Amino acid sequence: MRSSRENEQSSGKRRLTIFVDANTIVSGLAFEGNEALLLKLGAIGACDLKTTRYVIDEVDKALSGKEFGLARDEIAALISVVYNSVVVHESVGGAQLEKYLPRLDDEKDAHIWAAYEKLRCDMLVTGDKELLKKVTGAKTTRQTLERVIGKT
Repeated sequence: MRSSRENEQSSGKRRLTIFVDANTIVSGLAFEGNEALLLKLGAIGACDLKTTRYVIDEVDKALSGKEFGLARDEIAALISVVYNSVVVHESVGGAQLEKYLPRLDDEKDAHIWAAYEKLRCDMLVTGDKELLKKVTGAKTTRQTLERVIGKT
């Protein structure tokens, strides 16, 4: 029996490697829709989803907000779902961010851009308008799904 990786290689296809931003992960955990589908596709291996510890900390912080009303154990359960779908890498450090800080209005987004490039992902999926505008390879979730599923 051939592995999925062998099938990809023999068919000439390669799974896309996608960096996932916090807003996409939170939406995928909290709501049904494109973001939830993307996390499911990552869990079954249709694409390789990657993020960093920094992003996971942002997800935790967002889910802890009053608007979700979640208990600590509920947040932990949701974060464990992420670990079944997304490979979580170490965060990028200070020197790695310097190149990106002057390019962005929101300094917090420098980490996302730096990590996306450091991890050599094919795409960055985000809902952040500035990243979508400035980062080559940044796509909305809908655009990302079209590529993963093969509609484009």
